[in-house]
Amino acid sequence: MERYPDLFSNLKVGSKMYKNRIMCSPMVFGASVIGNQYDNAKAAPALYLKVEKPARGGAAAVSVGEVSVNSDDAKRMPLPDIDFSRLDGEAFDAVSEYARRIHRHSAVALIELCHPGSAKPRIPGTAGPWGPVTFVREDGVPVEAYDEKKMEKTCGDFAQAARFMQAAGFDGVVIHAGHGFLFTQFLSARTNTRTDKYGGSLENRSRFPLRILKGIREAVGEDFILEARISGREKIPGGMEVEEAGAFCHMAEAYLDSVHVSSGLYFLENEYGTASTMFHPNGYNAPVSEQIKKYVKIPVGVVGGINSPKLAEKLIKEGKADYVVLGRQMIADPDFAQKAKAGNDDDIRKCVRCFQCFSPVPDPEQKLPDDGVVPWLKVGCCALNPMAGTDLEWDRLPAVESPKKVVIAGGGPAGMQAAITAHDRGHHVILADKKEQLGGTLLFTEVDVDKEDLCEFKDYLVRQVKKRNIKMLLGKEMTADTVRELEPDVVLLAVGARAKHPPVPGLGHAVPALEVYEKDIKIGKRVAVIGGGLVGCETGLHLAKLGHKVSVIDPLVRLANESRGKYRNALIHEMEKCGMACFAKTSCKEVRANGVLLKQEDGKELFLAADTVVYALGMEPAAFPGYEALKKDYKVVKIGDCIKPGKVAEAVKTGFQAAIQIL
Repeated sequence: MERYPDLFSNLKVGSKMYKNRIMCSPMVFGASVIGNQYDNAKAAPALYLKVEKPARGGAAAVSVGEVSVNSDDAKRMPLPDIDFSRLDGEAFDAVSEYARRIHRHSAVALIELCHPGSAKPRIPGTAGPWGPVTFVREDGVPVEAYDEKKMEKTCGDFAQAARFMQAAGFDGVVIHAGHGFLFTQFLSARTNTRTDKYGGSLENRSRFPLRILKGIREAVGEDFILEARISGREKIPGGMEVEEAGAFCHMAEAYLDSVHVSSGLYFLENEYGTASTMFHPNGYNAPVSEQIKKYVKIPVGVVGGINSPKLAEKLIKEGKADYVVLGRQMIADPDFAQKAKAGNDDDIRKCVRCFQCFSPVPDPEQKLPDDGVVPWLKVGCCALNPMAGTDLEWDRLPAVESPKKVVIAGGGPAGMQAAITAHDRGHHVILADKKEQLGGTLLFTEVDVDKEDLCEFKDYLVRQVKKRNIKMLLGKEMTADTVRELEPDVVLLAVGARAKHPPVPGLGHAVPALEVYEKDIKIGKRVAVIGGGLVGCETGLHLAKLGHKVSVIDPLVRLANESRGKYRNALIHEMEKCGMACFAKTSCKEVRANGVLLKQEDGKELFLAADTVVYALGMEPAAFPGYEALKKDYKVVKIGDCIKPGKVAEAVKTGFQAAIQIL
């Protein structure tokens, strides 16, 4: 009997039959594969694979991501233009390839259409933004109000873009009707203050969005899926709530075949769950989709932190949704559906919502070197899945010339990933660690209150090692001599990193951050954390959630500076919610038994009382005695933190890359 009968039952959506209840959320900007203005041709193989893999992995439907309905007033990013009136040529063929790739695996092919309305950014050579009303945005950009002529144009643009996608071989389109873009701007009384027939009551505010949907339906006919992605709640004072969202969906189901429920607004996506974080519960939007279902008869899907088939089955069985929409989970493991259907839950890499896949997106507060490649061509990497965001295919890797004996010193994420990959490539693997259990630095996740999903990934790696014929030497610290005794062909060093101990007076009174998670460490009520990088902030947050009064001190103006974008925003927001005190632009002069002496930017000194002082002042690669001598006799490769201390993503990637290069 199938483990997840509801999840793997058929679902009729419009004229199509979904083979299960799993849809891959809109990802990959649809125009990214067109032309070569931004190295698009070079990036295209990886982008196509990102769309194809979830289809190959068993998803019933896969949606390509956002495509603006014109290259002028609707243009949200400087992506290549598409002439939707032309049903041939380079752009048409490039977009058609998405549909062909999805259809290869008997999945339904969808693509998302979008108009940002008043949220349109400044892009040279394009029109300014249009919205429900005339106003000047906070960034000084004037917004023009829609009149009948503009409405007619936008309706025509949506219809023409949908016809283009139909001709390109897609089975339907997803209309982005949420997250604060055009549809939401008209639907929400917060942004639509018009006094004509397009403002006031919900019926009036719905008039223009319904007109767009009607025009699309008339253009494509009935045998073409029309789905809307909506924000079931804006989650902002004065914003649209679920009752109005449901009422709009009821009006719109005359034209729609399905609706999938998200929430929030793009400019507050971390705070309100538009892009859920590890600080949000999994299945975050399910209570909203459950309410929306009461208003409509068409299928309702839900997106938001769904990373396990058990949860997906539960949501469908309990009537919270008719299907689940998976986004980042399909980057972490595009074979999610296939593995769930086979009952191989333990083999699924569950997304930890760390936003590594969005890390290339520019962060205006953090200036990084420009490598010449535009960010949207790099989006889609993954901390857990080293093949994500690349054009690598397992069966196309260079063949192993002869199996090697591979000795790996260190059982953290880098060592475990290397062991798994080397074994699967046909090598004989010995994995050693000085501790009695695998996990390395990730063992702290068993204690950290916010690291449940990352702990699951640690457990996933341990399970994958144990289910393979990998010889494990646990409780055995490797040295150059013990490595030689094993007579390896290749040695991979994954011995990790250690805390730096800078010459701060009195530092002996303080506790290294990772020791906070050890059972025999007693932490007082008032805690001062010296070092406001990622480790310091996350450790401080853990303690704050356990009830400690936490202060974080760092000489930089920006806490968690090595973190970026969406995850950093979420982390800082969570720290604020927990009432943590933050001392930026402040250095520690001395640690004392009862607190820390600080020096602020203006030179003034401040004593901060604390019962416990924790320090997170950076990490440095751990040494491996005899390394230089070992290199003379064997091929020795460093991986993970012993190259350069970093995050899980770097550990997994370097472990994987080192293993596939053993031929």
